[in-house]
Amino acid sequence: MESIKVRSDTKRRLIQFRAKLEARLGRRVSLDEAISYLLDSAESPDVEELAAAVAEVRRLVKPGELTAELRRSRSQDEAGS
Repeated sequence: MESIKVRSDTKRRLIQFRAKLEARLGRRVSLDEAISYLLDSAESPDVEELAAAVAEVRRLVKPGELTAELRRSRSQDEAGS
């Protein structure tokens, strides 16, 4: 077993994540397993596809444009159009 150094804030966040993971899985989870879960999640194709889609939307849509469209649509819905 090896040791790694992390900031106390990072350790606190990792322990909080481990608690959530334990609640979801219904069993005890080691810090090693929690880190492996995070790494596996970050490397999954779904995450990469989502990140690529978000980047594409950011490239195509001007800042605030989606929010403005949502507000216009909501106003139309409330007006009964």
